[in-house]
Amino acid sequence: MKKKFIESSLRLIKNNKSIDELGEKKLRYGLEGFYNVFVKTIVMLILAILLNIVVEYILLILVYSTLRLYGFGIHMKTSAQCWVTTIPLYIGGCLLIKYVNFPNYISIIIWLFGFLSFLFFAPADTPARPLIHKEKRIRAKILSLLILFGYFIIYQYIDLSMIQNVILYGVIMESISINPIIYKLFHTPFNNYKSFAKTTI
Repeated sequence: MKKKFIESSLRLIKNNKSIDELGEKKLRYGLEGFYNVFVKTIVMLILAILLNIVVEYILLILVYSTLRLYGFGIHMKTSAQCWVTTIPLYIGGCLLIKYVNFPNYISIIIWLFGFLSFLFFAPADTPARPLIHKEKRIRAKILSLLILFGYFIIYQYIDLSMIQNVILYGVIMESISINPIIYKLFHTPFNNYKSFAKTTI
């Protein structure tokens, strides 16, 4: 199904626009990524509907996506790895958000872990997208910390345990995804901009 979607989309694009070999490779990569994200989103949305966690799922996507916007983080190398990690993290996480309340001391630990992780490890790049410009890395770190601080303010002033749980779980997810230990576990290089700099010397 995926192959058919990519090939038919490429044919449609080629019929309307002339592209070279490199352009075709980029398009193929982009279409594959779009297909994977679309299918994964639909599957998880169906699971969320069946488990009655749609609101938690949508809010978690919103919180995690904004934290990841400038914090970045690890990407799985294969589609299979992505499925195996994403479904438990999102669906299992949403069930946790719905039925478990974090004790106050746990929330303090999570926030401390989050701020330290963002301070030391954000933005965490990938081999495919090394953050080679120092100014952009500094800007991304500042913005990621500001977004995290914004969620901390919301957490302090909102009196809805479900929203608080979503924010805490989103902070956990992003803090783990930018941690060098998780990169090492999945055999993915960390701080890839350093390797890029060495190859250009």
